[in-house]
Amino acid sequence: AWIEVPTIEYEMLDDKIGYISVSEVDQVTVEQFDNAVTNLESQKMQGLIIDLRDNPGGLVDSAVSMLDRILPKGLVVYTEDKNGKRDEEYAVDKEELKVPLVLLMNRNSASASEIFAGAVQDFEKGKVVGTQSFGKGIVQIVAYVNDGSGIKFTVSQYFTPDGNAVHEVGITPDVLVELDEALKTMSEIPKDQDNQLQEAIRVLKEDIN
Repeated sequence: AWIEVPTIEYEMLDDKIGYISVSEVDQVTVEQFDNAVTNLESQKMQGLIIDLRDNPGGLVDSAVSMLDRILPKGLVVYTEDKNGKRDEEYAVDKEELKVPLVLLMNRNSASASEIFAGAVQDFEKGKVVGTQSFGKGIVQIVAYVNDGSGIKFTVSQYFTPDGNAVHEVGITPDVLVELDEALKTMSEIPKDQDNQLQEAIRVLKEDIN
């Protein structure tokens, strides 16, 4: 049978704060993300936290579609090659998130998750809480040869809507907070002990109020 692996987990926290954890950005993530946002909106959420910690990225097209669900219309990311050729991706949907937003990131947040966060920051749609992200912002392709092997090489670089490079830079959080040392060895951290999440909740409540 065809198995669809869930890449989204979501729930409503106390005080009508929505929480969505995105483990990776895959083709199936777009519909799962849309369903999560819609469901939380139907429960009258007052603010939303999107957890991108340890998210290695994935498909940029999927990240753009997810951004289209929460951002107003406009440029969300673009690439440039060595000759300055520019390709742009836009949010075109009329749907837009109407509540305050906070993103959680850490050093393992990379690629498409950084593109997502960079667009949110540049649109001033929400704040980023956590630590500097990984800094993977290049486009790579594989050229295959006759013996079945291949060569991977870089063809262009990603930039946020305001023209900020992602590669080897990463996304700088609006609120810097390291995960408590004692929590780093835990496979699953209870939400009430997660100091980064609790800081995100505090920041979100300030924006709600």
